[in-house]
Amino acid sequence: MLLSSRSHVCWHVYGLIYRSERNYNEAIKAYKQALRIDKENIQILKDLALLEIQMRDLEGFAKTQHTILELKPNLKVNWLAFALAKHVKGDGKGAIDVIDIFLSTLEEGSVDLEKNFESSELALYKNSIIAESGDWKAALDHLNECNEKDILVDQLSCLKLSGYYQLQLEEYDNAKETFYKLLERGSTEDYSIHTGYMLSMLNIGGEVSKNMLKRKGARALSSMLVLSNEQLKNVKEEYQNVLIHRFPKSIATKRIMLTLFDVGSEEWNTSIDAYIQTNLVRGVPSLGDDLSSLFIIQAASNSNEYDIAQDAVDVKCHAAYKSIVVRVDGYIATLESNSTFSGDDEVQPPSTLLWAWYLRSVLFELAGEYNQAITVVDKGLDQTPTGVDLYELKGRLLKKAGDINAAVECLDKGRELDKQDRYINNQTTKYLLQADKEVEALEKMALFTRHESDPELNIFDMQVTWYELELAACYARKGNFGKSLKKYCKYASPC
Repeated sequence: MLLSSRSHVCWHVYGLIYRSERNYNEAIKAYKQALRIDKENIQILKDLALLEIQMRDLEGFAKTQHTILELKPNLKVNWLAFALAKHVKGDGKGAIDVIDIFLSTLEEGSVDLEKNFESSELALYKNSIIAESGDWKAALDHLNECNEKDILVDQLSCLKLSGYYQLQLEEYDNAKETFYKLLERGSTEDYSIHTGYMLSMLNIGGEVSKNMLKRKGARALSSMLVLSNEQLKNVKEEYQNVLIHRFPKSIATKRIMLTLFDVGSEEWNTSIDAYIQTNLVRGVPSLGDDLSSLFIIQAASNSNEYDIAQDAVDVKCHAAYKSIVVRVDGYIATLESNSTFSGDDEVQPPSTLLWAWYLRSVLFELAGEYNQAITVVDKGLDQTPTGVDLYELKGRLLKKAGDINAAVECLDKGRELDKQDRYINNQTTKYLLQADKEVEALEKMALFTRHESDPELNIFDMQVTWYELELAACYARKGNFGKSLKKYCKYASPC
């Protein structure tokens, strides 16, 4: 043992054993002991750096990467790893200096100076570090310089960043032109691009534009911000006179226009009818959730500030909800009687009525009327008993109505129809855990784990955190606090 303690190989192996047992602190100690014996062992340094960044030891990570760079300065990956270490430590200027020094070491004609994916991503990474400092002018100049050198491959990201920087610099005309270029390049379904276009058109920059562009999902500026009548008019004219004609097939453009019209107006009636009917014919399950963003009560606008719109407390009181419900009820009546949306329309396939029922059920759900929603979705199941989406919806409704066991039974029927559908299998597992049936839940999860190993261990290795947390909550509800605490502690342990 005395001889082995002087061997860097033994200490390295000790570290590997500790790491396999997820005892990362002891693994780091073992690696450092190995480095005292062999200070220039690259493999040990790499293993140490990996654990240091995993344990968020940023100072140690930067020091280790610097050591690796000194030993192997001819490798590009070592320069970039050291730049990253500087960046995560909060030294943005230091990271930029490291990248600049690396680029200065390259000879003219080097592959790393040519236009390729790696050099392009490195330039964009450097640009992101510059932007983090808040120097928008320097970030925009750097992008323009990269474009002049023709080294950027990802022009889409370049245009997005340019538009963002131009908004921060209040160069609204340039920003509008940039976002329009993005729309022409095919980003018509990206709501953040539409938001940027509206911001530049309305001359809104600063913190408001920064917050708006960070928001994800299918919501544009017109549904997130309280606009004045003049601003709303300008946006409406732009979309009606320019964008809808330039991009007639864009679904997002049509969807955004719904947020610009007054509920009940002729424009609203025409647009909402066309939008809903098109999606019912196509069979879009998410249509109800899509329309739910229209049920927004916007706070009274302030003359000096922009207020984020708040979700409605009771959607049944919202004019848009009432209008859509009346329309959907009308569609269902005519589809049931003569398979058309109205007396003069073309005959629709049976699937259109199915999705109309589905939408009506979702609208009942949004209003908290779960019994009526279940009644409607049952009509769909009677017509199409193989519709997996219908079982998923009914299961969700039963759960919200308070019958978790019936929800599990319903979802399991849907799962049996398509055993290769991971989503509904996971939903069934989640509901089983919420019904305190952890054994059955593990059996369902085991269908999508590696069979040669323990399913629970495989689930943990894959970091299926929702399963671990639901299982811990299941144990807690059953009074098995020891197992519950063990699960929570196991999940909370450093990775």
